[in-house]
Amino acid sequence: MDALNRFAVAAAPAEQAALIVLSLAAMAWALSRRPWQLLGRDELQNGWLGALVLLALLWTLRATLPGGLAIQLFGATLMVTLFGLPLALLSLFAVDLVSFLGLGYLAGDTWARLGWAALWPRYVWMGLLPALLSAVLQGGMRRLLPHHPFVFILGHGYFAAGLAALGAGAARAIWRSYSVGDGVLSLADTLTAVLILAFGEAFLTGMLVAVFVVYKPQWVVTFRDEDYLTR
Repeated sequence: MDALNRFAVAAAPAEQAALIVLSLAAMAWALSRRPWQLLGRDELQNGWLGALVLLALLWTLRATLPGGLAIQLFGATLMVTLFGLPLALLSLFAVDLVSFLGLGYLAGDTWARLGWAALWPRYVWMGLLPALLSAVLQGGMRRLLPHHPFVFILGHGYFAAGLAALGAGAARAIWRSYSVGDGVLSLADTLTAVLILAFGEAFLTGMLVAVFVVYKPQWVVTFRDEDYLTR
């Protein structure tokens, strides 16, 4: 669990408290939107459960670079595209918790040894921030770009995912640089790794969004037939 504990060690008590408050506020807002009503659709339940499993695996698999930088895909844009922002925020916290416990189990840690303080920074940097950026970017695309399936796939899948991962990764790198101080990797090296990660995030998300729009449009709540197919 060393890689996870670095999330918590790097945060001062005040920063840790701010991350917890921010996370709880975001989830409280999401709960106020009653997103679980979407899961009343039978055709959406399987897609949601499958997405939880996929993201839990993504958050468990990671490459740790010298200096403790963990490189792993977020999947936040995919959740926002498939299920909307409120349900995505709650689902990403569930993914954070499940993957956190999974990593603890793989490391052989007992319940008492788990670094619970790392749960909240992981949620903010890998879930909340990229999800919010994705929602903002996708909202702007819906207002400014033509309503066409190809534009939806390219914008919501590829560009939103890449830019959200780039923004969230850069924010985390800057935060880490100021919080941790001197490390093996410089800020420039870290940002280079973030750029590579953003390309991977864009490719995976765009590919899955394209597949779902074509074969399982009922799983993509942000894709409305009346907006994209009847014009």
